[in-house]
Amino acid sequence: MSKKKKHKSRWRYYYWIMVIIIFVALVFMVRFVLNSSKVLVDKSTPINPHYIEWDLERDGSLRINEPYFLATDIEFIQTDLDKLKVDSSIYVPLVKESTSGSTLKDVKKPYLIWKNANSDTVHVVKNNIVLKFKMNSD
Repeated sequence: MSKKKKHKSRWRYYYWIMVIIIFVALVFMVRFVLNSSKVLVDKSTPINPHYIEWDLERDGSLRINEPYFLATDIEFIQTDLDKLKVDSSIYVPLVKESTSGSTLKDVKKPYLIWKNANSDTVHVVKNNIVLKFKMNSD
């Protein structure tokens, strides 16, 4: 009689293990699909003005609007640095202490970003100072 009870309770144990395994597999599959469905912004893609208040993604890209992401290895166009020197919260991390070579990664949030269609220049406004970044041509 006790053997029959063990078999009855054992199937529940295996059932719940399978449910947990399927749930974990679903979570990883959804994460894979979301990460692989990113659309990187290119020269022809316009970016409407967005106020960025969030951090970069784990891969270093900037989420603009699902599914659009901007690669942050775009280079800062160094023009009129005298205006930029007025605000040390921008100048120091972007020019002086840049670890990535003066790219968009060095600009600290929050800021406003936009890009016109068929343009390779990304415009960023931080503390009422306009910064321009040139997209890499791939």
